[in-house]
Amino acid sequence: MLWLVIQREFVSNVLTSRFLIGLIVCLLSTAVAVFVQVDNYEKRLAGYNAAVQEAEAEAQKWELYYYIRPKAHRKPNPLGIFNVGAENFGANTVTIELAKPVFELTFPIGGEPAQKRGSDNPFLAMFLTIDVVFVFKIVLSALAILFAFNTISGEKEDGTLKLVLSNAIPRDMIVLGKYLGGMLSLFPIVLISLIVALVIALSSRVTDFDGNHISHIVLIFAVSLLYVSTWYLLGLLLSIWTKTPATTLILSMVIWVMLTIVHSNMATFVVEQFPPYQSKPEAAYVQSAADVWDQFRKERDIYIKQRGYENLRDSIAWEPETRSERTNRFISFFDIGFGFYLIEGYIVRDIDKADTSIFQEILGYQEPLRIAYADKAEEILNRPAKERERNAKFADALSRISFADVYHFAVGKIAGTDRQSYNNFIQDSRAYKRKIVEYLKDKEGFPMTRVRLI
Repeated sequence: MLWLVIQREFVSNVLTSRFLIGLIVCLLSTAVAVFVQVDNYEKRLAGYNAAVQEAEAEAQKWELYYYIRPKAHRKPNPLGIFNVGAENFGANTVTIELAKPVFELTFPIGGEPAQKRGSDNPFLAMFLTIDVVFVFKIVLSALAILFAFNTISGEKEDGTLKLVLSNAIPRDMIVLGKYLGGMLSLFPIVLISLIVALVIALSSRVTDFDGNHISHIVLIFAVSLLYVSTWYLLGLLLSIWTKTPATTLILSMVIWVMLTIVHSNMATFVVEQFPPYQSKPEAAYVQSAADVWDQFRKERDIYIKQRGYENLRDSIAWEPETRSERTNRFISFFDIGFGFYLIEGYIVRDIDKADTSIFQEILGYQEPLRIAYADKAEEILNRPAKERERNAKFADALSRISFADVYHFAVGKIAGTDRQSYNNFIQDSRAYKRKIVEYLKDKEGFPMTRVRLI
């Protein structure tokens, strides 16, 4: 009897126009979304490869420690074709400099180490957020509602439910059979859509999915089925509670709009307007970072004064020279900074005739000190990002009331395109900077990192 209920429900769904229309709409929207995301992925990957080659070419020109400015590049995730997530969010490249903290601010500022490649057009960004998961989240959930809204209430209205109940079959068995039959009719739509998406993605000359990627895609498919199942169960439950299909459909669509469209956007908007974790204006943090560099200058100047090097040009021992050579001799101090970072150094002409031990002593003292103060400035400048992250997590917690957003967060975690993946990139950039610092320590490169030869 259970199989008969499943079979009857499956056939009644497949032979309707809503099944054909739903299949066509889902396939077309999935195909369009994948075409757009494949093109976006190809452009981002081309930009990434160009940036890496450019960085490698720059590295070949590093003849002195002074010029060492490596870059950390964010490689596009091929699973972003299925779920964009945070792939189009934030910086793509972080420039590593010893005296420059790694941080992000919401307003553009000159010399910021975290940089974004490509367009920041908000309308284009909105269009590029439409992916396979977005289609599943909207189209498949609506389709599940349309399949489930008249499963019980429709038979109540037609009078066929009494005939079904007249058989020796428990009511819970009828509900289970209708659920399994409905999901069996939705299964091919989800499967075919995902296969079409995968085929289009694999047709690109740059996509290269390994076994790990395929396993994650299979897991995304399983989670998508669970998500569709949740909506179908909701529609089935409302169909049991209500007396007419029209009432079921209206109530189902109101809940669908609230959970898939209104709720998450409203939660984000409310948190943005009324953030639970307030922070100072970002300009105040920049000023605090500038105060840190003032402390560095004072400590550095005290050391130079104690060593008797206040007049650096007179303190250097030079090889014997004529009057004209002494006139051409040149030493100057350069200072580049903008509140949140400070780069200083010395420009020396004819350094091969000078005793460089004084530079080794001064820079050997001040460069480790500069890095320590850069870490202090970095801690200050990271506070706005930490506050934004806390507010974003609070908004996510509110959004998780909706299982539509739970589905979105779960797929982002599986695909590795969630916001945490971006945060990991920034954290890895800071770890990369620490490795560069350790490398220069091992090579004893600090003493000459701030000397230019002319």
